[in-house]
Amino acid sequence: MHRFYHPNTININESLFMDNPSSHHALRVMRVKINDQIILFNGDGSDYQGKVINLKKNQIEVLIISKKVINHESHLKITLLQALTSNDKMDWIIQKTTELGISEIQPVICDRSIIKIKDNKTEKKLLRWRQISISACEQCGRAKIPHIHPPQDLSNYLEKNKIFKKNLKIILSPDAKKNLNDIEFMSTKQEISVLIGPEGDFTKKELELAIKKGFLSVKIGPRILRTETAPISILSILQYKYGDIV
Repeated sequence: MHRFYHPNTININESLFMDNPSSHHALRVMRVKINDQIILFNGDGSDYQGKVINLKKNQIEVLIISKKVINHESHLKITLLQALTSNDKMDWIIQKTTELGISEIQPVICDRSIIKIKDNKTEKKLLRWRQISISACEQCGRAKIPHIHPPQDLSNYLEKNKIFKKNLKIILSPDAKKNLNDIEFMSTKQEISVLIGPEGDFTKKELELAIKKGFLSVKIGPRILRTETAPISILSILQYKYGDIV
């Protein structure tokens, strides 16, 4: 059954018009027809089954029939602190980490970051990233959408942010002395923050600041991973060892 995102409130036994992006995809790509059964979700944790009751040129009217709470979220709450990288790599990271169950994504700007986003382009970039994450949720069956924060300077973020007090904090570094297996996990319900560096790696100053703020420097193997490979690898390992990938 085809699954689409709807940004507004969804009520059982009421009809609604799908928003334009979803309608266009349903009409032009999925070729939905009158009386077709589809699923809508709006990020509240539930799937809503509906029936197509009316088709217009660019709109689809859907009657909502039932609601089902979806439990596809991992009990392991992971926040990815990802150094900004090129557009296609960042898009890939957001798509794949959404599929792997990421809870939050905080893009960070490092001293060696190749990509810088101008202030007047931030909102447009956030909208694009959110749409990529929504599309990934449509595909993988998640009913909650990861929160993607505006990019922040890494050093400023580490100095000012206080969310880390209860989190296990990991920074990936090819020069780390410890492997992930050396880290003790106190609980499978633990919140974890994972910090991934840019193409040129962290500066010595950034690495020292992160460690000062409680990050544990670890590596996940003998090979140096690209900035777009590292988050996929670490999330897969964490979800397999402590989360919901079995």
